[in-house]
Amino acid sequence: MMSIPKERISVFSIRSFKPEKDKSSSERFAQGHLEVLNAFGFKLSSASESWMHDPKTFGILIESPENHRVYGGARVHLNNGKNPLPVIAAIDREAPEIADYIKSHDNIVLGELCGLWNSMSIAGMGVGSVFSIRAAIALAGMIGVDSMIALCSVHSYRMAHKYGFNLVETVGTGGEIPYAGAKQIARLTIQKDIKNLPGADPEELRIIQNLREQPLQTITDKLRDEFIELRFDLTRK
Repeated sequence: MMSIPKERISVFSIRSFKPEKDKSSSERFAQGHLEVLNAFGFKLSSASESWMHDPKTFGILIESPENHRVYGGARVHLNNGKNPLPVIAAIDREAPEIADYIKSHDNIVLGELCGLWNSMSIAGMGVGSVFSIRAAIALAGMIGVDSMIALCSVHSYRMAHKYGFNLVETVGTGGEIPYAGAKQIARLTIQKDIKNLPGADPEELRIIQNLREQPLQTITDKLRDEFIELRFDLTRK
């Protein structure tokens, strides 16, 4: 861990929250996500607001600690048999077998990593998706998730391998699913052991394990040409 430099530091809060108990965070998450979707010209079904009232949904929010400006986030949904996981609404028309695939995991705690987004205003800094993913996976291991699925775009599919997520070839055509009006190809992935993360990059595994051991911590680092301070708080669950 680096000492805090004298140069100006960009400070980011990366924290967990319970949507059903934190309306303000939920609304700011949803608004930021919607703005990114609109910028790319489409709206995702998983961006509906039903998750805000689901007791089995957990959120990750990246924001400025001073003015609470939101920069990104992700969500972890638990399959509870009452509220369908977002992936079902997202792809059941193109890949109806998704419902049976989810049901085949009823004997374990299956989670879904979804709602991943980051503001274009920080995209060039290296802050955003990676930190949301790390925090979400760390949190998932802390709330008892056994296995976790994630519906990936072309970009996030490349990232998924760093965390040991593998393609589910039985959903879609060899794992490929037309998405967002056939404008994109999505791929369903799964990490079968979210606690131990087999197949994950060793450095990513170390970082995630450290977050689980110390869910409340501050890290100062340098990304590209700028110093940043990351204030993690994954205790709200």
